[in-house]
Formats: sequence, structure tokens, C-alpha cells
Amino acid sequence: MAAAIVAGVVLAGFVASLMILPNLTGLSVVSPAASVVARRTHGAERALLNYIAHRERRPARAISTSGAPIAGAWFAPWEDGALDSFTRHAGDLTHVYPTWIELRDDGGDILTKDWDPTRNPTTKPLIAAARAHGVKIVPVVGNATEGHFDAGRIDRMLAPANAQTVMNHLLDFVRVNGFAGLQIDFEQVTPEQIERLTPWLAQLRQRLHAQGGELSIALEVGLSDHDIRVLSDVVDYAAIMAYDEHGEDSLPGPISSALFVDKALTRFTRLVPADKLILGIGAYSYDWRDGDRSAESLTTTAALATARGYRPEDNPANVVDFDPQALQPTFRYTDDQGHAHEVWMQDAASVANAMTMGRQRGLRGASLWALGEEDPASWKVFGRQAAPAITVIPALEHVALTQQIAFTGQGELLNVIDTPHPGERRIAVDPVSGLISDEVWTRWPSAWTVRRTGAPDRTLALTFDDGPDPEWTPEILDVLKAKGVKATFFMIGGSAAANPALVRRVRDEGHEIGNHSFTHPNMAHVDEERVRLELTATDRALESILGRQVTLFRPPYNADSEPESYGEILPIAVASKLGYTTAGESIDPNDWNLNRPNPDGGTHRLRPDEIVADVLAQADAGHAVLLHDAGGDRSATVKALPVLIDALRARGYTLTTIGGLVGRTPDQTMPALPKGERSLIAADSAAFGFSHAVGVVLFVGFNLAIGLGLARIVLMLALASRRRRRAEPLDPAAPKPRVDVLVAAYNEATVIRRTLDSLLASRDVDVSVLVVDDGSTDGTYDVVAAAFADDPRVRLTRKANGGKASALNLALKEATAPVVVGVDADTQLSGDALAILAAWFADPKVGAVAGNVKVGNRSNLVTRWQSIEYITSQNIDRRALALLNAVTVVPGAIGAWRTEALRNLGGYRSDTLAEDMDLTWRVREAGWVIANEPMALAFTEAPSSLGGLLKQRFRWSFGTLQCLWKHRRSTFRHGWFGGLALPSLWLFQIVGQVLAPLIDLQLAAAILMQGLAWLAAAQHADVDAAPNPTLWFTLGVYVAFTLLELAAGWIAYGFDREKRGDLWLLPTQRFVYRQIMYVVVWRALERALSGLGQTWGKLKRTGDVQAPAG
Repeated sequence: MAAAIVAGVVLAGFVASLMILPNLTGLSVVSPAASVVARRTHGAERALLNYIAHRERRPARAISTSGAPIAGAWFAPWEDGALDSFTRHAGDLTHVYPTWIELRDDGGDILTKDWDPTRNPTTKPLIAAARAHGVKIVPVVGNATEGHFDAGRIDRMLAPANAQTVMNHLLDFVRVNGFAGLQIDFEQVTPEQIERLTPWLAQLRQRLHAQGGELSIALEVGLSDHDIRVLSDVVDYAAIMAYDEHGEDSLPGPISSALFVDKALTRFTRLVPADKLILGIGAYSYDWRDGDRSAESLTTTAALATARGYRPEDNPANVVDFDPQALQPTFRYTDDQGHAHEVWMQDAASVANAMTMGRQRGLRGASLWALGEEDPASWKVFGRQAAPAITVIPALEHVALTQQIAFTGQGELLNVIDTPHPGERRIAVDPVSGLISDEVWTRWPSAWTVRRTGAPDRTLALTFDDGPDPEWTPEILDVLKAKGVKATFFMIGGSAAANPALVRRVRDEGHEIGNHSFTHPNMAHVDEERVRLELTATDRALESILGRQVTLFRPPYNADSEPESYGEILPIAVASKLGYTTAGESIDPNDWNLNRPNPDGGTHRLRPDEIVADVLAQADAGHAVLLHDAGGDRSATVKALPVLIDALRARGYTLTTIGGLVGRTPDQTMPALPKGERSLIAADSAAFGFSHAVGVVLFVGFNLAIGLGLARIVLMLALASRRRRRAEPLDPAAPKPRVDVLVAAYNEATVIRRTLDSLLASRDVDVSVLVVDDGSTDGTYDVVAAAFADDPRVRLTRKANGGKASALNLALKEATAPVVVGVDADTQLSGDALAILAAWFADPKVGAVAGNVKVGNRSNLVTRWQSIEYITSQNIDRRALALLNAVTVVPGAIGAWRTEALRNLGGYRSDTLAEDMDLTWRVREAGWVIANEPMALAFTEAPSSLGGLLKQRFRWSFGTLQCLWKHRRSTFRHGWFGGLALPSLWLFQIVGQVLAPLIDLQLAAAILMQGLAWLAAAQHADVDAAPNPTLWFTLGVYVAFTLLELAAGWIAYGFDREKRGDLWLLPTQRFVYRQIMYVVVWRALERALSGLGQTWGKLKRTGDVQAPAG
């Protein structure tokens, strides 16, 4: 009781501590800089609008209606936010064009690494979302690597040795994956190459059509008239790439001005039927720094965040200028280093104008470049249900960026500095041309805005996730110490609580520690309260060990420096509220993935050199390297680490911690606890210690239960098999002594006659039956008297109710035969059972013989379960232990005794509920041999309900406990009986039954955790259920154990010559029995410790035992 009170106090204190939000004093949130620049103003110019209106009023070319309208979008796997945008707007699209395929540099094959689902986490969810919404997936085939186009690949691809190989592999890729076709995006191609390319494209189109696919091509606006015609003729339709009027490698200017788009449309529709054209529309922004001839590509959301962040004091109308000639928004700002920038945006107004011009020209449709970069209001004027801008002005004027994420600055440390709220702009539409002629921002919209810091030149932070692990973390620490490198360890709270000494070692050796959640959930798909509890619980665990705060956090699964969805930004936002700084990881060699693909399609084990190569290839892409010190076999990581450190240093990189990226030491990122929180440390330590102890009990209990079960199966089968081989049939001609059968009856009126009939039908034995009615109230005495009054072999006695032992002793007193056989009043014997049992007593050393009890009423699931138990457990045990003269119970249903031995021992005793077990042990302790006879069959009535089974097993378990205590001095005495049998009862019948449910509990816990992961994967296409090593280990052991039990059961059924039809029920029988015996044993222990007595009670008889004839 005292322990329970202490545990309750500790638990209450811990829960209270979780409710107290951490007051972190580590890394502070850095406010965005503000620089104000000169104001720009403008007015719309009628000349441009009139010119375009004049063009659009010309009669449109008559178009065919053979092609269905297309609303497409290009999907760039590397674009943050692309998947989130597609999953939210897939219903607005007919086509998606993922840039998945590129020509190999030598032109001899294709590369699909941007598609490869094992390397690209966006592939599977994109396919799932597309198919859910009926969107055609048309992969793009390009001649570029990382944005750099190589025309030479076209020549090499068209070589006779390569052309058909590439085509065949493209067709196979489409067919095997069930895609709708291909889109060709070969850029910077010469006219000579186009002449050679067109026949190849014509053949590709023909073969795609044969397998139900389509072929399209993306065309640059700078192509010649001839090239536009010939390329369009050999495809189903062409996409006009009417953007990058000013691109990443040019001077600043509009991305696709209205005049630029208009001229492109005029030219293309003159050369190609309009129903074979779709308009490619840019939906992104460019940021040029003055003096540079290259631009940084931005999402529209990021561009607006930049304008607001660097000019917060200015009225939005005075910051963003809607250029009257380009009909596009633009603005200027000055960054923190004093550099002037010019930004041009393709927002919803630009998209609306392009759609208007394309619609007026009769084009088949349009496609957006690229998903994830667009102004969210663009979907009001783009897509399957696109409306003309003039009809949706209110929707365009209200700008909500609730699903968008914007970033400022560069680096690996993330803080959310702004949350979404809507903005407003005024839109003016020219009634003549239908184009948006002016756009004035009146209130800034705000998206989730993330401030990134920590990007020093040539500096990298080594980080390790998922630990600490007692096997791998020490090895990694040894390497870091030898190399003189400090790193950051993002720890799981549960693992930290289980390994406090290892946590302290990490700190003592000068490394940095961060929060990695308590249970490692995918935080993109849990609610805010769960995120807070995960953070707080881990915070308390680490504080209780370190006596310090932890101010760094890295979310599991989604930890790069650019979260893409609301689910990914949520944990960062919650962490920012709590005072944490989130750490990204832009350099990820995926060292957790131990199986790597081979070129031939197989896999191989991850090698250390692959980890090193992956990190070096990505070293310039960021400042934090993600490795793992737990979660699986990390030998490759340990071996790679010293080589990696040397290689990075040789390339001029400085290695530091995450805090070191912003000039912070571990003492600053892990500051001392405030005085007000120090009092919680003791309570937190006790709570985590208790939690860890529970986990250890579960794990140890699971393994111990499995171990005990395996040991029992192996031992009993080995002994039973040996016994079966050594047993020789008894000589049927041997003289058989007379047998008196003792039957104690209490309220057995429904079954007693059948029992006596089966006894009197016994063959080859001189039998008398002594029936003692132990005060029955149901007329049992009268039934026997009426049926057997004239049969001298039946002697009937009546006494006041005193229990089974007293009734049997009365019968024993009247017995005259040298052998007595105890038989339960509900049990029927086979015809030869008594003769077989009696034959054993020709050996003067034999004091008792156990018969073979069968369930005679296998009428429902409960009784069939008991039949399995009798065959696979009780009978096997007796077979095995008989070899060692260590039988633990001669069953009351059928057990033969030497009359002399029983009388010398004083007969049955009533000081335990298991009088048969007690008598067996006393006979063995007296030096007699106790044999087992599996051919002596008895068919008894088993409880037919779970309630009846519970009552019976409680009596058995309580009686076993009584016998074990009563005969405790026999332990390790009397040969194998005291040395093996009695300890086995303690181990298997008591301890084992208490531990057995831990098998199911451990499995249930592992399945629950994996089930939650699978549920998240089913509900969220962008999530794969993470592998759960605990589940697969537990499940593997569980299945192996069950298979072994089935194999043992198969053998046991063979021993008993039973049909194996019910054997398939054994796994369910074992599962249910574990729970029943758990309850029973605990009740028996509680009753034994309390000193209370227990009566037999009475099993309700149904009388449906069916014994085989003969």
C-alpha cells in the first residue's frame, strides 16, 4: 500500500510537470530586418490594352473538338510544397506532368532517379492522389540535369545503337507503371537535331498509341516557325512555354509580360491548330540582386513574405507596383547586407491574364509551372472549373495563405515568426480586353513565415537522431572523441530515460543535446496537443537527467530546412511557441535505409563508402548532416564516420554543432534550469525511472515467458518421445488383480447411471463399484438404488455432505480389492481401461497409475479448447514425467492406486482443494513408483462455459498453490520429483502463468503503435508507415512460438492417436487460456495470501459426455 501511495504521488507530480510549459532561455527568435526603399507608382496604359484587345477581337481559327480540354500542371519533385499543392488541387486538374525522366549523359538509356519511390518520398503519394481524382499522369522526359540542358544528349540518344533502346525503355516505364503517356521537354536543340528527332518522335507516338498512351511536347517560344510546325505534327499536342521572358540567367524584368504571351499565342496559333496547343503559364517569382545576372527563384508566397519582411513599415500599395506594360507585379527592397533587389512575380493576376488570352484564342487548355510555387488565388481562374477573372474579382481580391509556407534567410535553424492571416488587394479588369489592368495591395497577407539562420560558409554540423542506443551511441562517441569533433544528438525521450548514464556521457564529452520527441511519431499527422506533450515529456526526461534545459528540437520524419505542408509546419510552430529552435537537416545520406538498390534491380546492404559519398555529394546543399545512432544496425554509420570527418576536413569544411552554426556553445543551447523548475527534477526522475521499470518488466517478462514456454515444450516433448519409444505393451495374459472403483457422488443424478454402466461393462477385470452419495439433494442416491439394486457389483452408501475426500475415504474403507481406481461421477471409461490399469500393479514397486483423460463433451468452442489442452499439455506432461517417476497428479477422473499404499498413508485428505494431487505427492514421497498409462481412456464432462472453466481452474490453481506450500520441504528431494517436477510447477503453473499475458501485451502494444502509423499512412498519402523493429521482432518471436506449439501439438495428437481436426484452434486456445490463467492465478495468489478458504462449489452437469463404444 505504501508503495502504491508513493507511486501515485510520483505519477501525479510528473503529470503536473507535463502541464507546465518549458520556459526556455536558449536561442532567441530573431526578428526580420526592415529596410525602406523609394516608393514606386504607376497607372495602366491604354495603348497596351487596346493593342491586345484588337488582337483578341480578330476571328479565331476554327478549332476541332476532337481533343478533351486539358488543365495540367508540372510537378517538380524537388520543389517544396509541390506535393501539398497537388494533393489539395488534384480535383482541378486533368493532367499532371512530373519531371521524372532524363536522358542519360551518354544518350544510351534513361534515368528515373527523380521518380524512384525508394529515393523520392513524393512519388507514391502523388500517384495515389492522381488516381484518386482521375488525373492522368504524364511523365516528362528531359535532356537536363539540375536545370542545365545538354543538346549533345539528343545526338547521342539518336545514335542507331541507342535510339530503340531508349524508346523501348520509355514505353516499358509507361506501361509497367500504368501512366497515361509521355511529354518531351528537349531544350536548346538545334534545327539539325530536330530534323533527326521528328521521325523518332513519330514512331514513339505510334507505339504509345498502340498501348493507349499519348505524346505531347513542351516547346520554347524561341523556336523557328519550321521547327514549331514539324514538332507539333508528330505529337498529340504541344505546350507553349510562355514564360521566362526574363529568366534566371538574364537581367531583371517581367517573367511573362502580357505582350510576350500575346505574341507567342499569335505566332503559335498561326502555325499549329489551336486544339493541339495548351498554354504553359508561369506561376513563380524571380529575385535579382543588383549587379547579378542570375536570379533566385521564389514561390509567390515567399516573394510576398520578402516584401513584407524587408519593408514592414511601408503601406503595401507603396511597395508592390503592378507594371502597366507587363501587367505583372514587381517590387524592390534592400537586404540586411545593403544589397538592392528587384523582384518580379507571376501572381494570380498574371495567371488570370494568360488564361484569358489563351481562352480567347481557342486553345485546348493550359498547364501551370510549377505546383507549389503559385499564388493560391490562381486556382480561382485556373483548372477544370476556371472562371474568367471579371466574374471572380472578390475571390481574387481576398488572399488567404493558410496552407502556404514562406521563408526568410538561409540556414538550418528554424523559427516561426509569423502565422497566417488574410490579405487584401484591389483588382481592376479592363472591360474591352478582359485583362486585369491594375492590382493594388491594401493589406499584406501572411503565410506561415519561417526565419532561417545558421548558414556560415564551409561549416557543417554533424547530427545524430533517434538515440541514445547502448550499442551504437558509445561507438559514435568514441569516434568523435578520437577525431576531436563535437556534434549534436537529437534524443528520443523514452530512450533517454532508459539510458541516463549515456545521456550524461554525451553532455560530459562536450556535445549538444536536442529534443526529438518522446515516442517518435510522425508529427505531421498528430494534433497540436500531442506535439506539445511529446516535446514537454522529452524536455522533462532530459532535464531530470542533465539538470539543464534543452532548447533545440528536430521533428521526426520531416526535418529538412523547408517544411512543405501544414502538418510539417505545425510542430515547428508549437516548438517556437515553447521557446525551442528547430533544427533542419539539408544533408541526408539516408543511413537508416540499410538496403540499397542494385543496377540490376536487386538490393545490397548499405556500405560505409556509400554514406560518405552521399554526404560529400550534398555537402554544398546545406549546413547540417543527418546521421543516426539508433533505430537499427548502425555499423555502417560507425565505420563511415571517421572517413567522413577526414574527407570533409580535407575539403575545407569546419565541423561544429547545430548551435555552433549561429555562434552558440552547448552551455548556451543547454542553459541551466531556472530556479523555479529545479524542484521538479526529483519527481520527474522518479516518474521516468518508474516508467522505464515498467518497460523493462514488459520486455523481460515477454522474453522470459517465451523462454519458459520454449523450455517447457522442448523438455516435455523430448521426455514424452523417449517414454513412448521405451514403453512396451503389457502382457495381456498377465494376472489381473481385482479392482474396486471408488465413486464419490454429489448431485450427479443426470450422469451417474452412464458412469456406472461404463464401469460395469469393463472387460477382463473383476470389478466392484463403491458409490458414496455425499449428501446429494437431487436424488442421486435414488437413481443409483433404483438402477443397480439387483447388481451385487454395485455397493451404495449415503453420508452427510463432507466433501469429496471424505466420501472417497469412506469408499476406501469398504474396499477389499488390492487395487482401487478413483473415477469421477461424470466420467465414462473405455471397456479395457480398468484391465490395463490393473496390469501395472504386477510390479510391486508401482503405487499408482494415471490414466488418460479425454474431454467427452466436445460440443462447443470452450470444450474443444479443453480437449486440446488435455491432449497437448496434461497428457504430454504425464508421459514425460512418468519417465522420471515425477508424475505430479494422478487424475481424479481415472487414477489407479495400490490399496495398501493408500491405507498406509491415511487415504485422502481434505486440507487442500486438490486432493488427487496431494495424494499423488504423498505416495511419491513414500517411495512408490507412479506410472502413466495413455491407453486407459476416460471421457469426462468438461465445463462448457467460460464461467464454469474459470471456476474449475481457480480451484485447480488454488489447490496447486496449497499443495506446493504444504509439500515445500520436498522441493529438491525425492529425485526428479522434487528436483524437477515441483520447481517446474512453481515456474510454469505460477510464475509462467503470471508472465504469459505479457506475450500478448507486448505484441498488442507493438501492433497498436504500428497500427497508428498505418492509419496515418492510409489517411495521408504523403506518409509511409515507418518500419517498427519492435513489432517485427515481437511478431516474429510470437509467430515462431505459435508454430512451435502447433508442431508440438501435432506430435501430441499423434501420441494420443487423435484426429487433428481441432488442432487449428490451438493458437486461439493458447491466447484465451493465457488471459484466463492470468486472472485465475492472481485470484489464487490473493486468496492464498489472505488465508481464506475455498469450497469445491459444483459444476452444473449436462450429461452430454459421449464415450466411444467398446
